Amino acid sequence: MNDQFPFTLPIIQAPMAGELVAAVSNTGALGSLGAGYMTLKDIRQSIEKIQSLTRKPFHVNLFIIDLE
Repeated sequence: MNDQFPFTLPIIQAPMAGELVAAVSNTGALGSLGAGYMTLKDIRQSIEKIQSLTRKPFHVNLFIIDLE
């Protein structure tokens, strides 16, 4: 663990749903929210849910596809 990466375990969880993200973060690894197919409203609600379950850092996995 160091100041830049405050994780006790060098593990990054594959992107999943909110409660699993918080559970992984609470163990000392980096939880990841898979938000690529979510609406903005769903992303906001998921982030708020995760923040209510953990004070640890977590990752939000986004990707953008240009359909033109």
